[in-house]
Amino acid sequence: MDNEIYLIHLDDYLSHIDGKLEMYDLLLELVRSVRKDLEAGEPSQAMRTLCAYEQQAHELYESWDISDAYAESGDPDDLAQLMEDELLPAWDEDEDTGTENDGGMADDMEDDGMNGETSAAAYLLRAVGQLNRVTANILEITKAMVVYENAIDRILNNGEMPENDCAD
Repeated sequence: MDNEIYLIHLDDYLSHIDGKLEMYDLLLELVRSVRKDLEAGEPSQAMRTLCAYEQQAHELYESWDISDAYAESGDPDDLAQLMEDELLPAWDEDEDTGTENDGGMADDMEDDGMNGETSAAAYLLRAVGQLNRVTANILEITKAMVVYENAIDRILNNGEMPENDCAD
């Protein structure tokens, strides 16, 4: 799962953000209510308030469909069903590059004639995935170039001459 890129449906993303905001608001309300109860000298009311907010927090947590196994283990494999429901892989490992002559995305569109079996959104998502893969490759090449450049600078700074016949 390391460094895998996924796309998320907008509705799921907004739901995650709304859930975080709701939990934050719930926490702030809890603190204010308990503080008010305690300042008024009502510890039993503070306990009732705590219990009510605990129930709300449990209900909110249940609405997120996070597996109990993940909550206990922290193992991302325990989120497999939730990830399958909410995330879209940016690309498949076996997927080709999608250029016009290699049987990629352009050929797929010609083969099915866009007869409605595959939506335009699916093709766009695949194109985005391919762009992500190309971008990741460019990033890796750039990182290697920086390493090579630093190694070359280090060699030249140590007074070593490049290994070729043209260097004097």
